[in-house]
Parts: sequence; C-alpha cells; structure tokens
Amino acid sequence: MWFPLVLLAVLGVLTEQVVTKGPLLAVDRWTRDTVQSWVAADPWSWTNLLAERWTDFGVATYSGAVLTAVTVVTTVRLRSWRPLVTSLLAAIALFGTVIPGKIVIGRPGPDGAPVAPGEWGWFPSGHTATASICLGTAALLLGTAWPRLRRLLYPATAFLCTGVGFCLIWRNYHWLWDVVASGCLTGIVLWCLCRWPLQKTSGDDVENA
Repeated sequence: MWFPLVLLAVLGVLTEQVVTKGPLLAVDRWTRDTVQSWVAADPWSWTNLLAERWTDFGVATYSGAVLTAVTVVTTVRLRSWRPLVTSLLAAIALFGTVIPGKIVIGRPGPDGAPVAPGEWGWFPSGHTATASICLGTAALLLGTAWPRLRRLLYPATAFLCTGVGFCLIWRNYHWLWDVVASGCLTGIVLWCLCRWPLQKTSGDDVENA
C-alpha cells in the first residue's frame, strides 16, 4: 500500500502548494525559465515540431481511440468483460478527477494569462493524465492478454507518456508540477486497476491455452 499512499501524499502537497501559492512553485518558475532558455538556444527547428506532435498523444481523440481498440481486442482475446470494465473505470477516474480539479483550482498557465470565466485551469495537466491513463490502461490490458509483451510494452509506454509531459513543458503549455500531479494521479489509477478488476483476469492462462 505504500506506493499509492506516497503518490497521494505528493499529489496532496502539490495541490496545497498550488492553491496557497506556496514556495514550491519557485521550482515551477525555475523549470520554465530553464527549459525555455534551452528552446531559445535550440539550433534545430524540427525539435519544436516533434514536441508539438508528441503532445498530441494527450488528446483524448487519439489516446482514447487506442484504448478503445485495445479494449475490443483484449475483450475478444480473453473472452471476458473485464477489459471493458477496466477501460470504463479508467475513463471515469480520468474525467471524474482531472476536469473538476482544473475547474476548482483554476491555476493560470505558464504564459501568465489568467483563467477566463468558463475556462479550465492548468492543474493538473489534462494532456498528461489523458495520455498516461488511456495508454497505460491499454498497456495493462495488452500485458494481461499477452504476458510476454510486458517487458517491452510497459517501459515503452512509460517512455511515451513521460515524453508527453516533457514536451508540454518544452512547448510552454504546462508547469512542471501540473505534469507531476497528473503522473501521481495516473500511478494511483493504474495501481487500482491492476488489483481490480485486472487482478482476477489470468493472462497466463490465456497465453498457455
């Protein structure tokens, strides 16, 4: 139980610091200034384009489509409704936490523009959470249906989702703590999904059938 509790504690601290404008926000400002100095000194034009395209993994249309396709394939493969239940729970966790959090907290973005009435804030990062929860859930489903893929699939998914967060900072779309908070939320959601309902789905039995 220590893993989700640590993530929950970090998420709680970051939320408190954002709400109260605490001293930890200095790390956000330092990170933004440092990364943007790298961007300004970057001699290659293609890196900004790559970063922009990478952030597209955080769009619900793309990552949601991947999760939907994987859910259908693994439901057929496992001959079980548990992949569908897992995906639905992941979607509920995503939209039931990130959107309310952004609305209630209403944090301005790194460009300094205030949150206009009717708009969402920047904390936590919706793109990071969407990519990480959708693609992370898809990886768990594939790893349940085909256990031999886990060693390659899990690190690749972690790298892809971490890249989304970094590229959001690179493009000055989000603060560092926005991304970290979404990473903590993702870890908690995926930890819960691994224990229920995926815990009762035996991928090894399917692999050996």
